[in-house]
Amino acid sequence: MDYGKERVVALVDMDCFYVQVEQRLNPELKNKPCVVAQYKTWKGGGIIAVSYEARAHGVGRNMWVDDAKTLCPDLQVARVRESHGKADLTHYRDASVEVIHVMSRFAVIERASIDEAYMDLTSAVQQRLKTMAGGQIDPKLLKTTYIQGYPRSSTELETSEHRSRGLQEWLTSLPHNSSGDKISPDLQLTVGALIVEEMRAAVEKDTSFRCSAGISHNKVLAKLACGLNKPNRQTVLPLDSVPELFSSLPISKIRNLGGKLGASITEALGVENMGDLTQFSKAVLEQHFGDKTG
Repeated sequence: MDYGKERVVALVDMDCFYVQVEQRLNPELKNKPCVVAQYKTWKGGGIIAVSYEARAHGVGRNMWVDDAKTLCPDLQVARVRESHGKADLTHYRDASVEVIHVMSRFAVIERASIDEAYMDLTSAVQQRLKTMAGGQIDPKLLKTTYIQGYPRSSTELETSEHRSRGLQEWLTSLPHNSSGDKISPDLQLTVGALIVEEMRAAVEKDTSFRCSAGISHNKVLAKLACGLNKPNRQTVLPLDSVPELFSSLPISKIRNLGGKLGASITEALGVENMGDLTQFSKAVLEQHFGDKTG
């Protein structure tokens, strides 16, 4: 698990991106239950994106609009444009380019999809640390940041106060770096979170779009962290919080393990969650699934 902990990686996911694009085109859709539907109108069209206001009524992706309106009669529907008998995604692609342009000012970007991108923050974090001179990190600069697993020994429900206490506990636990000291992975993650807070604020300022993010040491953990506290928030997933998270996390929730591979792992090893899977050695996994996949 310690392998690669010198890296800082973020996954940034635009919140209900197609909906946000339509809301920017038509501001009357903002703060209302809203969906984006396919251009084909049979049964109202298939839903491909859902605002959080609509989700509160039970509306979900892949529903038909006609069915969704029985759950939410006031549902607003924006429709994908049609061009030459096919879906025209130009508005969404152009908006995605806008976002990537802003993100690229902060770190190296790897686009994952039209509404997701990975950021390799390792170099940006190292540069930022040189200018910080071991100074304290102001929690006000991490106003939308959650630290997974903090506060420790807490069973209370997630609230803004709970988040703040967890963040403060985390910041207090960070070592004070002196010149020449080996920089702790946790401090690097925290500086990465600072940069992502700045990046997300810049994206919203320049494009009006909001996004969520996960910050950890690799793509798998960053992707997992991103989904923990949405929307318009970000989550740091430190290595010491991974075992507890994995203890009840279904294998299918992990990037690239949601399909046939995940099913074959469950069948071959008799495990359902990531905590059980991590008990197997690399050699055993390679024996079952080959050198590359194992």
